[in-house]
Amino acid sequence: MNSGTVDTKIMKCVRALVKRIMTSSSKPTLVTSGQRKLLKLLLLVALSFCSYLFFSRLVVTAVEVKGVSMSPTLIAGDLFMLNRFAYLTREPQRGELVVLKDPETGELIVKRIVGMPCETVVMQNDIAYVNGKRLPEPYATRSTRMDRSQLGKPTVVPRDCYFVLGDNRSRSLDSRKFGPIKRESILGVISL
Repeated sequence: MNSGTVDTKIMKCVRALVKRIMTSSSKPTLVTSGQRKLLKLLLLVALSFCSYLFFSRLVVTAVEVKGVSMSPTLIAGDLFMLNRFAYLTREPQRGELVVLKDPETGELIVKRIVGMPCETVVMQNDIAYVNGKRLPEPYATRSTRMDRSQLGKPTVVPRDCYFVLGDNRSRSLDSRKFGPIKRESILGVISL
């Protein structure tokens, strides 16, 4: 059963019970002990559900890594906590692992921030150069081939955008393909 269906049914029951109690007659209504317990239980369930939604949508959510684009840092099947609250109080930083919506498929993916707003990023043989300087990336795996055809053209990261890459450069679809991602596409940060 879909959780949305259960939520709707619970809310309908609570509304119907409150409406029945409020409109049953013009005489003062005496609420029995059983009805009082039922109301407390329904209120507790409704409040619990609302707090769950708030916490999981705005603060912390569990995410599972899929694919090999972040290996060896993250392996398919690994579970992590996505901190959604972090970016409500500060901006993303270079080197952080972030969860974002893939601009092409809409699926959630994990990538690493390499280029910040207004910086110039150039990729050469799976190595990132930011503003003309090689970015130290001990976490990145690179292909063993040194193919000069892999020289990339400079990408100027627009304001309010970030250049993201997978750690497994030869197996990652990232900003090299879909370009810099907007800040609003970043859902939160993963801490290791």
